[in-house]
Amino acid sequence: MKYTKYPELKAELKTLAKEIRYWKHRRDHWMEYDKLQWYYQLEVLRRAHTFRIKHIAYCLLRGRKYEEIEQPAKYNKPSWRWIEEVMDKYKEKETCFSSEQ
Repeated sequence: MKYTKYPELKAELKTLAKEIRYWKHRRDHWMEYDKLQWYYQLEVLRRAHTFRIKHIAYCLLRGRKYEEIEQPAKYNKPSWRWIEEVMDKYKEKETCFSSEQ
């Protein structure tokens, strides 16, 4: 089996992607739930923002440059503080994991 760097972060990204697809499906079929359409859209946006932050952190941890990951609009810059928090969290876990072997 192939070793993946930062497997916990990758698993979180996969879970978030599934959740985004689920809430988009609920949002798109809102006819039955017309009073809750705003709630479904809010759930999609929350998870999409979290996914973006974690995805950027995951790619940076694996050695890619930010310019290779995305080119956002002028006023759509990511929160670097949150990205750094995610990177620090998983760097600590990775160093603990590698020192045990």
